[in-house]
Amino acid sequence: MTAATPRILLAVTFYNGRDFARRTFESIAHLDREGFELDVLVLDDCSPEPGFSEYLAELAAEFGAVFYRSPRNQGIPRNVNLGLATAQRLGYDYVIISNSDVIYSRNSVKVLLDVVSASPAAASVTAWSTNVDPYSLPNGTELYVETPEVADLIGEALSDEFAAEALEIPAGISFAMIVPVSVLPTVGLMDPVFGRGYGEESDWSARATSAGYQHLLAQGAFVYHAGRGSTLAAGVISQSDIADWSNQHIVNHRSPMFRWSVDGFLRSGVLEKAQVRAVAALILAAAARGGYAVIDPTMDWDDQDPSVVTVAIRSQAYEMCTAHWNGFTVEIDTDSLDVLASIRNFFSGAEPVYTNIPAATWEGAEEFGYPLGV
Repeated sequence: MTAATPRILLAVTFYNGRDFARRTFESIAHLDREGFELDVLVLDDCSPEPGFSEYLAELAAEFGAVFYRSPRNQGIPRNVNLGLATAQRLGYDYVIISNSDVIYSRNSVKVLLDVVSASPAAASVTAWSTNVDPYSLPNGTELYVETPEVADLIGEALSDEFAAEALEIPAGISFAMIVPVSVLPTVGLMDPVFGRGYGEESDWSARATSAGYQHLLAQGAFVYHAGRGSTLAAGVISQSDIADWSNQHIVNHRSPMFRWSVDGFLRSGVLEKAQVRAVAALILAAAARGGYAVIDPTMDWDDQDPSVVTVAIRSQAYEMCTAHWNGFTVEIDTDSLDVLASIRNFFSGAEPVYTNIPAATWEGAEEFGYPLGV
C-alpha cells in the first residue's frame, strides 16, 4: 500500500500590495510540486485601496487560486486563522501561512515539506529569508535583486548545502511557515486578542512548545521577504517601527519564559554560525556560476557583472577581505602569509575572472591574462 500524496494549502494573506502581488503569484506558480499536491488560497483582508480587491481576484483566477475577501478588515491574526481553519476543515495535511510580499524559491515548499514530514514533533517549520528577524540571512537589502531567478539560485545553493537539515528554534514566523494540520486541535489557532497583528505567532509558538511540540528552521529553504508590506499599509506600524510592541506585553504575561528562551537561543551563537555557513554557501555557489573578481579599492577597477562575486581587499597590507554577492557578504579567513592564496583556497583553488591587483602582488596574474591596475 502506497502512502497518500501529502496535500498542502498555501494561504497567502493580503492587505493592499499592488506593487508586488503579481510577482508573488508568479513565484508560487513556478514552485516545484513534485511529491505533493498544492492548492493556493488568497485571503484579502478587505483591502481599502480602490480597485485592488478586484485586481487581486483577477490575479487569483489567472493563476488558479481560490480568492476570498473578508467583508470587513479583521487584522492579521483573524486572517491567518481563516487559512488555518480552512486547511483543518477541508482535511489538508499541511498549511503554509504566507505573507504577500514574498518570492518563493522554486524548491522552497519541497524543502519545507521534507523537513516537517521528517519531524513528528514539529508544530512549525520556517524558511530562511531576508527581513524576517531573527531568521534572516544578513543582507544589504538595498542591493538584493528582487527576482525569482535570484531567489532560485539562493534556494538551490542552500538545499545543496543543507538538504533537509533543521535547526530547533524558539518560535516560528508566519511569513512562510508550514504547519501540520494535526497539531491544530491541540495548539489551536492564533489569538484575536492581538488585534491587527504582531505577537500572535509568538503566543501561538509558546502554546505549541508548552504542548510538547517544537519549532524548526529549514536551513535548506529560502523565501525572500520584502518586509512590512501589509503592516505599513494597515497602519499597524510606522516607517521607523518594526513591531507593535504593546502586544509583546501580552506574550510576556502569558508566557514569561518565552522571552528568556528567545534570548538564550540568540546568545548561544548557534543561529549566527548557521547564518555564516549559509551565506558562505551562497557566495561559493555564485562564484561557481559567475566567477569572482578581486578588487583593491585604492586602485581604479572595471565594474563587473552582478553575477560575479566581488572580493574586496580592505587594507593596504592585504590582510582583510570580504566577498560580496547581491548584498550578501562573508569574511574570508586570511590568517596566512599569502592572503591571495587564501582567497584562492576559499574558492576551492579557482582563479579570479578579474583583478586590478598588480602582477607583482598577485602571483600568476600575467600568466592568466587578467587586467591589471598598473
